[in-house]
Amino acid sequence: MENSLYVSPSPHIHGGDSISKNMYGVLIALIPAFLVSLYYFGLGALIVTWVSVVSCVLFEYLIQKFL
Repeated sequence: MENSLYVSPSPHIHGGDSISKNMYGVLIALIPAFLVSLYYFGLGALIVTWVSVVSCVLFEYLIQKFL
């Protein structure tokens, strides 16, 4: 039986941007959503965002340390 599955590289356009530059763009894009969530949901949105950021940084640290 002939294998008819052809795996090709992703069709992404490669630019000269670094991962850091892309992540800064993501942060800038999230600022309006964060501000609107503060407006509609108040302090609760700030607490959820803070817990999310702290837990992500903590888990990233633990993964880098132990793996």
